[in-house]
Amino acid sequence: METVVLKTYIHAPIERVWEMVSDHEGYTQFRVVTFAKLLKEGQNERNGLGAVREIHLLGTKFVEEIIAFEPPRRLDYKVIRCSMPMEHEKGCVDLIPRGEGTEIHWVTRFYIKVPLIGNWLGHRARLQFRDAFYDSLLELMDKLESEISQGA
Repeated sequence: METVVLKTYIHAPIERVWEMVSDHEGYTQFRVVTFAKLLKEGQNERNGLGAVREIHLLGTKFVEEIIAFEPPRRLDYKVIRCSMPMEHEKGCVDLIPRGEGTEIHWVTRFYIKVPLIGNWLGHRARLQFRDAFYDSLLELMDKLESEISQGA
């Protein structure tokens, strides 16, 4: 099982960070995401619990279901279909208010289901996902912090 863990701090209010994190179709603003679409709306909120989204990242197609949605603090998802042979335990995005900003904790766990070389492929995928997620968090930080500095 591979685990990706990322933490960062953004000088922006938790509500604004939540808007960006929970806007599934807005993920295309990140360079590593080439496609993002909401396939099914959530039970009580469009992007909420039960929503299903499709995201193309690093040449891989992911269909994910939102399995926890607690605005503005937590969003959990599970990959239910993937173009690579992957088993996904779950991903969690937690937002924690800290001072005048927001701390983001992003954790995802998965393994690659390929005999003999699955562990090796999983390790490589973990590094690629880590870098892609981190780059996306940096882009999010740049966008939100520039909004704050410009008084938006």
